[in-house]
Amino acid sequence: MGRAAFLVSPPAPRGGPRLRAQGCRLWDADGVERLDFDMTGAAALLGHAHPFVEAAVADNRATLHDAQAALSAMLPRAPRVRFTADEAQALPAAIDAARRVTGRRRAAVWDRTAGLFGGAGDVAAIVLDPLGTPPADLVAARRDADACGAVLIFDEGLSGFRVHERGVQGLSGVAPDLAVFGAQIANGRPLGAVAGRPDLIAALDEDDLPAPRLDAIAAATATLTLLARAPVAPHIGVLGAELQAEVARLADACTAARSFALAGDPSLPTPLFGAPWLEGLWLGQMAARGINVVGAHALSAAHGEPELACLIAAYARILPMMVDEVRPRTSAGRGLFLLSARPEGLA
Repeated sequence: MGRAAFLVSPPAPRGGPRLRAQGCRLWDADGVERLDFDMTGAAALLGHAHPFVEAAVADNRATLHDAQAALSAMLPRAPRVRFTADEAQALPAAIDAARRVTGRRRAAVWDRTAGLFGGAGDVAAIVLDPLGTPPADLVAARRDADACGAVLIFDEGLSGFRVHERGVQGLSGVAPDLAVFGAQIANGRPLGAVAGRPDLIAALDEDDLPAPRLDAIAAATATLTLLARAPVAPHIGVLGAELQAEVARLADACTAARSFALAGDPSLPTPLFGAPWLEGLWLGQMAARGINVVGAHALSAAHGEPELACLIAAYARILPMMVDEVRPRTSAGRGLFLLSARPEGLA
């Protein structure tokens, strides 16, 4: 019996009910079209219902070996690969394998400011989300893992092939012992993967790895084939950097920089709010302008300059509203507070 603690997957799709999705657009029950910047929680990397992927699913000839070979070929050092039915199962299974191989129990999170939380004692695995982490910090995490004999695990559920055609490993040159991936490698269909050292892959417990759906395996093989031929990371990175620069310019022009910022890696720009009530205003105003976004802006291969222009135009209208919303609540008076100089979470 496997010992991995499975997590419940979030409901999908996000951003409300929908009947049809194509590329980066959604149509609801009334036929109303919306631009999608959620993309099934950033998993639809190629765009919804990509023709090549859907044709492969309909054909249903791809095998588990085909998908394993496709993912292994995308990563440096061609690691061994195992799949599971859902992304939420991949990381617990990887940690459990690290425990078996090291004979230790503790899994620790590595942070760029604090290093290894809780010290190095009895650490089986060091887990790191590498999205937006500078290469020098990844090198430091690798060094800390080697020093204490722990297994270094990259959680690439979000970063994946969004940041580089060979993942964070290819971008940074830092090799983890294990890496986990999610629905992004199947263009949004539920799937989890663990890739890494042969001895660690061999230590995975079969009970921790429920069999993936056949349509997800077909989708993964097709998605990875397309990503190998035409990487989307450069396209996404350019769009994300342009979006962050334009939003920063608009915020400065209307003195909204204390209220809002788009931070994080350009491949997944993330909103930060200077006051909690501003998030509700932002969500409502984006929805009113036909834009589906509930958190980070999940750019994809289906997005282009026209879609980006629509999003930037929405920000041009919404940012001044944030300024107006903040002013009456930050006047010097009893029970009121002043915003800090920068939005929460900004260094």
